[in-house]
Amino acid sequence: MKKRWTIVYFCFIPTTIFVDFCIKTNFIHKIGMLEAIFNLILIFYCISRRKSKFINNDWLLVEALLFTCVAGIISQLYDSIELLIFINIVGFYLTQFTYISIFRNEGSILPPYYLALKEWKILVFSLSFIIGFIFFLIPHIPNKLLVIGFVYATQMLILVWMGYYRPIRKKTYNEGLLGITLLIISNLFLTISLLTYPFPHVTLIYFILYANSQLFITKSILKNANLSLPSDNPL
Repeated sequence: MKKRWTIVYFCFIPTTIFVDFCIKTNFIHKIGMLEAIFNLILIFYCISRRKSKFINNDWLLVEALLFTCVAGIISQLYDSIELLIFINIVGFYLTQFTYISIFRNEGSILPPYYLALKEWKILVFSLSFIIGFIFFLIPHIPNKLLVIGFVYATQMLILVWMGYYRPIRKKTYNEGLLGITLLIISNLFLTISLLTYPFPHVTLIYFILYANSQLFITKSILKNANLSLPSDNPL
């Protein structure tokens, strides 16, 4: 069953090639459609892998995936680039806010500053993120989107910290952290493609990053939720 879902999920990667080369439409429309498809598959995956009654984090996970899915569908209705970027940011914001809520329910916390200073890896990442946002992204973000862009970037940083401090088993933890890392890379790649440099085959590259990020995060959350349920099948 696990392999079947993986095949179904990633068979849509070739779809990105078709969309990228054959469909002459707005790039935001492309990614909105494909985000909706990928997240809809993951919603059914979450429901199918849960053999017992849903707990709070299970519902939150479905909601997280649903937010980006709905934003992708709504984006098909409009043509304004700034409005499409706004819709996409709002969908991502709600999704990542829900991921943060899940990690908090698992016991993750933002540590006191004196403990954070000892974690050189997360400090280097945070400083790089902030410096990159200020000196690279701010000059290119439309003024109308600057505030929400700043809020979204700050929330992304919180998501990384909450994911870094999840008190869960190592293998499950590593899958989640890998997913968050790929999510950061996919968002950065998307932002650069939209605002500065249009990479070739951008739709395909973005969705390889995005699809894997969502799959790893989803599997990590589901595995951690199912660890206390011996009757459930492992993912």
